[in-house]
Amino acid sequence: MQRLCTLWLCLLLAVAPAGAHSGHDHGADEAPAHSEGTTPRLESAGTQLELVATPHGDTALVIYLDRTETNEPVAGAKIEVSGNGIAPAVAEEIAEGTYEVAAPWLGEPGKKPLLFTIESGGNFELLNGVMEIPEPDEAAEAGPDTWIAAVTSPAAWLLALIAAAFGFVAAFAFRPVRLPSGDAEPAGKTDTGKRVAGLLIMGALFAAALPDPAAAHSDHEHEAAPAPADSGDTPRRLPGGEVFVPKPTQRLLKIRTVVAKEEEAHAGRELIGTVIADPSSFGQVQAPMDGRIELADRGISHVGQRVQAGEVLALLSPTIPVADLGTMQQLRAEVQGKLKIAEQRLSRLSRIASVVAQKDIEDTKAEIEALREQQRVLVPKDVQKIPLEAPVDGIISVANVRAGQVVNARDTLFEIVDPERLWIEAVGATGHATTADIAAVHATDGENHSIDLSYVGRAPALRQQALPMQFRVEETHEGLVIGSAVKVIVQQGPAMRGVVLPADAVVRGASGLAQVWTKVAPERFERFTVTTVPLDGAHVLVTAGIPENARVVVDGAELINQIR
Repeated sequence: MQRLCTLWLCLLLAVAPAGAHSGHDHGADEAPAHSEGTTPRLESAGTQLELVATPHGDTALVIYLDRTETNEPVAGAKIEVSGNGIAPAVAEEIAEGTYEVAAPWLGEPGKKPLLFTIESGGNFELLNGVMEIPEPDEAAEAGPDTWIAAVTSPAAWLLALIAAAFGFVAAFAFRPVRLPSGDAEPAGKTDTGKRVAGLLIMGALFAAALPDPAAAHSDHEHEAAPAPADSGDTPRRLPGGEVFVPKPTQRLLKIRTVVAKEEEAHAGRELIGTVIADPSSFGQVQAPMDGRIELADRGISHVGQRVQAGEVLALLSPTIPVADLGTMQQLRAEVQGKLKIAEQRLSRLSRIASVVAQKDIEDTKAEIEALREQQRVLVPKDVQKIPLEAPVDGIISVANVRAGQVVNARDTLFEIVDPERLWIEAVGATGHATTADIAAVHATDGENHSIDLSYVGRAPALRQQALPMQFRVEETHEGLVIGSAVKVIVQQGPAMRGVVLPADAVVRGASGLAQVWTKVAPERFERFTVTTVPLDGAHVLVTAGIPENARVVVDGAELINQIR
């Protein structure tokens, strides 16, 4: 048993230095940590401007300057930093709205009252605050030194495994040899006592050899472990439900705010609409009779071509049945014979004009003109080409023609629309609607662009158990094409009071309720559950839930909502 205890003592003494202090001090090489686990920072907000200041090492102070109402970075400002025992220094702009000033006093722990004199756009503002610099040894004294922490460390478990392995080997290598029965105590009693004593000694030695995880190192030099991420510059959700977003992250997310102000607006009703052509700017070209398509002077018009009213799009050469063609030839021959006789009679009457009545000459001339007109009409139609002309100004949207194509009467050959004159027909409104009832109408396309509309009228009969309503598109919009579906917001009824916000400012919480984020401090945001009413597709009216004069996030709300 003595040999076994000696072996265990040597093993533990040999293993223990691997996790114990080597005797030299490394505390000066470790970065100090703030007492709250955050980067020291100063926040101050005024009527027009707000700033956040954070140390950059031990010699410089970084200042983020934004507008209080909108959270926009303020560029081109002049910032002077001073304080009790701190010489005034002017900051230099290193990025839009970001400034840096020399601050050698950052290496001195304690509370530093600071005064910021800011000049921006001819306006002056004074902001102040206190920055607390933590003691350098706060981080070193914060490490755990309890037995539980030591036992749960990886080094402790490694030593335990090594000790168990060597103990297993030693138990067989140093087994006691049983003596003759006359010279020894009973085996059971002797072995049991020795084993218990040995286990107690080995346990005490193992416990004494365990290193302190908070201060254990190897004596040789090693590479410095990577420092943990600074929680002070990491966006995170706070225990109270607020969200901490440092200024660098706000700049990256382009977070913008507006001050909530109540105003009157009309509630909107959402309808499904379809883009149609303005009836006065839409035209069709149909074949007046059976025939064959032929080229116009500049060729056959095509889809996408802009044309003007009266412009020839193509030519139609009529086709006549054989039987009708024979009849026409016979009639033309008869008319030609009568015309020849009438011309001869006029020639004779002209030679004896002095002895004949003038009335006879005039009658003959009239007969000749009538016969010539009949002859012109009876010319074969396959010789005469009918021009197909554009009825309105616009762009060709349909062209169902090819050179040499045979078409039938009433076939639609061309369709012409004016893309700058479009209507939207919405089906879904019920009840009576007039111009006086409707305050405003807007439409939104697939990219959520807002389009102004004006009310034209409604049909007197139901369609799909709803009244079709028509609206005129006030301005040209490239995203609108005939036949596409759009969302129409009709604002009507009595005015309501609330806060008008962009639709993107309202997000959905985990419960599915509508929420908005408000800025309660330069780097803290708080959410509120709200009640909303749609307005024009791009905006909503918040009727309840927003505190008065709150700074509501209108850009970047969805990104803040995803921070955990």
